[in-house]
Amino acid sequence: MTGRRRTFRGEQRGVSVVEFALVFCFVVLPLMLGIVQYGYHYWALETASATAREAVRRMAVGTQEACTTTEAVERLGGPAVGSSTPTAQVGYLTTRAVGNTVTVTVSLQSLHIGLPFLPLPDGGRITQVAQARIENVPATDLTC
Repeated sequence: MTGRRRTFRGEQRGVSVVEFALVFCFVVLPLMLGIVQYGYHYWALETASATAREAVRRMAVGTQEACTTTEAVERLGGPAVGSSTPTAQVGYLTTRAVGNTVTVTVSLQSLHIGLPFLPLPDGGRITQVAQARIENVPATDLTC
């Protein structure tokens, strides 16, 4: 050998592209999907909570039960809130009388983007409960 140095510069072309692809696919992409998934779950949780609070407020002032639960289900049944048919239930501590407590429970299944490494709390099932003191029981229920 005559002392000639070999350079591997030509063989290293494209290494940075491969390194970027590996980092992006295994670190950045799952991180971004996780942010989207948990952000969406939190948004659905807050929507369910606000819906339960609004429904119990309406029940406390004497709105019709059927009207209130239908409105709550419609609000939670929007295309971007959950992946299942939501439910809304109204319950009373004892009877529907001024001073007693009314409880509204809403539940739905949050959307899941389907990645096995992104588990959601309770499997994505969201249940929110709100309670209020009954302030008014009119002779005829208030309409929607």
